[in-house]
Amino acid sequence: MFSIKHIKLLREVLGYGTEVKPQQSPSFAQRACQPLRLQQSCFLCHRLGKQAICRDCLLELPWKTESCERCGVSFVSPHQRVCYECRTWPPAFRHTYALFDYAYPITNLLHSAKYGGQLAVLNLLAELMACHLNPKQLPELFVPVPMHAQDLRHRGYNQALELARGLARRLQRPVDITGVFCTRHKQTQARLSFVERQENVRGLFALQHPARWKAVEHAAIVDDVVTTGSTVGELTQVLLAAGVKQVDVWCCARRQGLLRE
Repeated sequence: MFSIKHIKLLREVLGYGTEVKPQQSPSFAQRACQPLRLQQSCFLCHRLGKQAICRDCLLELPWKTESCERCGVSFVSPHQRVCYECRTWPPAFRHTYALFDYAYPITNLLHSAKYGGQLAVLNLLAELMACHLNPKQLPELFVPVPMHAQDLRHRGYNQALELARGLARRLQRPVDITGVFCTRHKQTQARLSFVERQENVRGLFALQHPARWKAVEHAAIVDDVVTTGSTVGELTQVLLAAGVKQVDVWCCARRQGLLRE
């Protein structure tokens, strides 16, 4: 179910309910200089519209409701805002802000955005994240999870960076593009256990100029999906060791499961 706040934000993003003021008809020269406004098909239902996902399909997405403030796992408790696991084994990051549960059709959307070059989907998801996520405090800057140079050349873009750029445009915050890098190629983690994932990302990230991070009070790591939290946890440790005071995690989707699974 959507709250009134969710509905208002969706209407804002989709452009419904806004007042249209009468304007004079543009001249031929003005019309010629305007960019073409081509329709595109909805990625999910394939109906023609003005954006990558139509309003009906947006309403059907697995929006998060109640979740743990620390790790982002969905749970409902009348007395606790932090789940039992995070109270027992708190992660290094302070908060996790996730827009969706990692369920159909978000799974398909993110897979296509990540591997199929669907940058329009990433742009819309970043816009939705900026409108719907409700952080206690905005970070000083966004830090997208970096890719190894070999993977970046193969794919052509970093989906986390594309999301971070969309957030930065909307929220007027800078994005760190070159300050963090991958030290090696990372093995695919889809079939790894929690312990194997921890080992797989150990020492994966390094900083270009570690000394400058001491001046950063609050940074937010951006990624498309958080699964066990191993990757964002490792990057958080690197940033905290460099002197960053607080690190949050912003992601499009959070898999329903515990960090230590």
